[in-house]
Amino acid sequence: MDVKDLINGKVAYDKFGGQYFWIVGPKGESQMLAEMRGWGRIQNMFPPTKEGREEAAEYQDKLGEWIAEAINEKMEREQKPLTL
Repeated sequence: MDVKDLINGKVAYDKFGGQYFWIVGPKGESQMLAEMRGWGRIQNMFPPTKEGREEAAEYQDKLGEWIAEAINEKMEREQKPLTL
C-alpha cells in the first residue's frame, strides 16, 4: 500500500470555515483527508484584538493552502519517472 493509493486526486484546503483538507477525485468526488490544527499557536502569533483574530484566521488559511499545494507538488513529482 502506498500514499498514492489513499490520495488518488488533488488535495484541496477548505478555507470557508471547515479548515479541512479534501481529496478531490478524478470525477469530482470529495473525501476528507485531514483537519487543520494549530489554532492555539497561530492565534498567539497575533495581537489579542478583533483585527488580530482576523489576521490569524487569514494566516491559517494561507498555511492550509500552502500545505495542500505542497502535497500536490510532491504527489505530482513522485508520479513522474526519474530521468537523468
